[in-house]
Amino acid sequence: MIPFIVLLIAFSSSPSDWGFETSQSYITSIFADADGTMWCSTSGGILHYDPLNGWDDAILYPDELPWFRANDLYVSDSQLWVATEGGGLALREGNSWQVFSSYEGIPGSGIVYSVHSAGGYIWAGSDGGLSRGDAVGFQQMDESATGGAFRADAVTGIASVSDILYLATDRGVYSLDLLASPFNPDSWTSHETATINLGISDVYAVSVDSVFGFGSGGIARMIHSDKWRVLLDFSMSGDSMVTGLLWTDDGLLASCINVRRFVEEGVWEIYGEGYPISTFSSCLGFACDRIWVGYGLNNVNTVNAGNGLGYLDSGTWVAVPVSGMAGSSCYQITLDSGITYVGSHNAGLMVCYPDSGWMTFNMNTANMPRSLRTYSSAKTSSPGIWTGCYHYGLTWIDDRNTFTMEDDTVITYVSDSLSGVSPDVVQVIAPLLNNQVVMLSAQNGALWIAQETYWQSPDEVSGIVAVAGDPESGSLEWTSRTDADGLAQKNIQTLYPCGQDSLWIAFASNGGCQLLVHGGNPLDKSQDSWYPGQGEAYDTSWGLSSSQVFCFARDEDGYILAGTGSGLFRWQENAFVQISGVNSSIKTMQVDNKGRIWCMGGSSIICVDDSEITEFTTSNSPYIPSSRVENEFSVFKPDEGKLYFSSIIGLWTIIVQQGSDESPDLLFYPQPFLPADEELHICWTGTDRQISVKLFALDGQYLGCIQAESWEEWSWNGSFNGEDVSSGVYLAIIETDDMAIRAKVAVVR
Repeated sequence: MIPFIVLLIAFSSSPSDWGFETSQSYITSIFADADGTMWCSTSGGILHYDPLNGWDDAILYPDELPWFRANDLYVSDSQLWVATEGGGLALREGNSWQVFSSYEGIPGSGIVYSVHSAGGYIWAGSDGGLSRGDAVGFQQMDESATGGAFRADAVTGIASVSDILYLATDRGVYSLDLLASPFNPDSWTSHETATINLGISDVYAVSVDSVFGFGSGGIARMIHSDKWRVLLDFSMSGDSMVTGLLWTDDGLLASCINVRRFVEEGVWEIYGEGYPISTFSSCLGFACDRIWVGYGLNNVNTVNAGNGLGYLDSGTWVAVPVSGMAGSSCYQITLDSGITYVGSHNAGLMVCYPDSGWMTFNMNTANMPRSLRTYSSAKTSSPGIWTGCYHYGLTWIDDRNTFTMEDDTVITYVSDSLSGVSPDVVQVIAPLLNNQVVMLSAQNGALWIAQETYWQSPDEVSGIVAVAGDPESGSLEWTSRTDADGLAQKNIQTLYPCGQDSLWIAFASNGGCQLLVHGGNPLDKSQDSWYPGQGEAYDTSWGLSSSQVFCFARDEDGYILAGTGSGLFRWQENAFVQISGVNSSIKTMQVDNKGRIWCMGGSSIICVDDSEITEFTTSNSPYIPSSRVENEFSVFKPDEGKLYFSSIIGLWTIIVQQGSDESPDLLFYPQPFLPADEELHICWTGTDRQISVKLFALDGQYLGCIQAESWEEWSWNGSFNGEDVSSGVYLAIIETDDMAIRAKVAVVR
C-alpha cells in the first residue's frame, strides 16, 4: 500500500505538498467483476482484489476521488461508478474522472449511499433522494417528477429483480415498475405503512417472492406489498445490526455479529468456523467463486477501524487483511527514529515503520488490555514508547524499533487491577490516580500523565502524574499532583512542557489553564509554584475571550501561544493578548522552522505568518475539516519541514518547507557540548552572511533561535530566555538567505 497519498496543489502561500492517510480496512461493499476479480468500496476509497495476485497496489483511488470515503460502487465495461460519503457520485472512464453533484442532478449534500444499474440507467440513492441517469447527467425522481408517488427525502439502498426496482428510504420501502415510466404515479408502489418502523436501511432482492429489507432493526421479508414479516429482530439492540444479505445453496446468509444462516422463522445459526468471536461483519458478497465478508470489526456502527476481507474456505473463514493504517480516527502523534506512533479510537496504538508500513498494537495483536480509546503516545529518554487505553491504565511498549512483534515487551500499569482482560496482559499496580489516561507528554526524561476524562466531571481523585525510570527493570518513581497540591481543576485537557521547569495545563469544560513551575525535576514537588495561584486558573479575566483552552505552543520569540474556543492568544506581560485575524476555535497548533504558526480549526487549517493570515479550506486545498473537539494533536518534523495533524477522519501532513540537507563541512564544537565549561561554536567553510540557528527537540518542539552576522561570530550558551536546556540531542536548522542545513547538537550537563 502507498503509505501517504500526496496531493500537489499550488498555493500563493506556504505549503505545496499535502498528504492524507486514512484507513481502507473497513469494507462497505463488494462487487464481482466480469473478469474474475472483485472491487471493494472502503472507508478510504476503492480497492481492487485479484484472487491470484492479491490486492492491486497500482489501482488505489483515494487521491483521485472527490471524497476519501466510498459507500458503494458499480463496475461495467470501462465505467467505474462510486458513491462517496461527501463528494457526490463519481464516474471513472479510462483515466479520467467526472463528478455528479446537486448541480448535475444528484440531490443532497454530496452523501451518496448507493449506486445501482437497472432498466438501462444508473440509479443513485443519496441524502437528497433518488436520481436516474448516465454519464451525461442525472434527473431527480422526487415528488413533483413522479406525480406525488415517491415522497422520500433520502434513499439509502437500491436493489432490482424481474424489472422491479426496490428502494430503502427514510420513509420505508418503495418499489418501481421499470417497464413503465417513473413519471407515471401508477408505476410506483409505497410500502411505507408496513416498513417505516422496521429499521430498514438497505434492500436485497433474489426473486419477486424473495425481497428482503435489512438494517438496524434486523431482517424483514416482503410477503405482500402491504405486509412484511420479521425474520431476525434487532430492534431492541442498538449495536446489533444487519449489514448485508446473500442467497446461497445453503439458504439465506446475513452479515451481523459473525455471519449467520437462516434455518427457519426465528431461528438463525452461526455460519462457518473460525470467525472472530463477538465481532461484526460489515458487508456480504459473492465473487471469484467464494463468499466474502467485510471482516472482524469491533463495532459495526463506526467506520473508524476495520480488518479487511474474509472468505469462506471449506467451511472455515480466512482473513485477508488490508494493509495500511488500521483506523481513521487518530489522536496523539509521536515521532521516533523515523517511526510514527499514532493513538487511535478503535485500533489501539498504530505504528508506521518507514521500510515496512503500518502495524497495530492492541488486544488482538499484542498483550495490551484493550484496543478502544488508545488516545495517547509519548517518548521519554528510556527505551520504548508509552501509551494508554482509557479506563485500562498506562502501557509501556518496547518494540525494539522493529516491525516484528516477536521480541516486544508490553507492560501495563494500573491503579486498580483490571478484570476481564487476557491473562497474558502484564499488570503492575502503580500509584496512578486512576486507570484513565487522556494524554501523555515528556519533560526532562520523565513522563507526564494527564488523568481522567476531559468531557465530564471526574467522580474520583484525578490530576497529573509524573513517572521516570526504566520500566523493564522495574526502577520507576512516581509523583502525583492533585487539587490538594494546587491544581485548579481535576479534568485535564492538555499538558504542554515548556523548557525544563514549566508545564502549562489546560482544563476541560471551560476551565481555563494554569502554569506549574517546578525545579526542573517533575518528580520533585518541593519547589512547585502555581500561576496565577494555587487552585486558580487563567480565564477570561486574564485576557482570554474564551476559557475553553485546547492547546499550547511556543513561538520563535519564546512566547507561549494558547489555542482556545474562540481564537489564538499570546501570553505576554502577565496577560493573554489575542492574535488579530484568528477568531475561530483552535484545536491544535505547531510552529514551523520559519516561525509560522499552523493552527487546525473547526473548519480550516490556518497559517499565521506575522500579520499575514492564510486559511486553507475545502475551497482552496485538499483539507477536509472534521467537527470532533475531543483532543486533536499535531507534531512538527523540522528536518523534513513536515507538519502532522490528527483528526477523526485520518492523519494529515503538510510539507511547509522542503527538507534541509546536511553539510559535511559544517560542525558544531565542542561535541558533546558542556555548557558549564564553554559556549558552543560553529566551524564551516560556507557563507559569511547572516545566519540563524533554530533548535528543536527531537519530538519537534521549538526551543529558540540564535542569530549572528556570520558563522564565525555565532555562539550559544546553552539556554533560551534564561532557561537552560536539559541534556540530550537536539536538531539544529541553520538558515541563510538561500539555504537551510540540518545538523544535530548533543548537550551534556
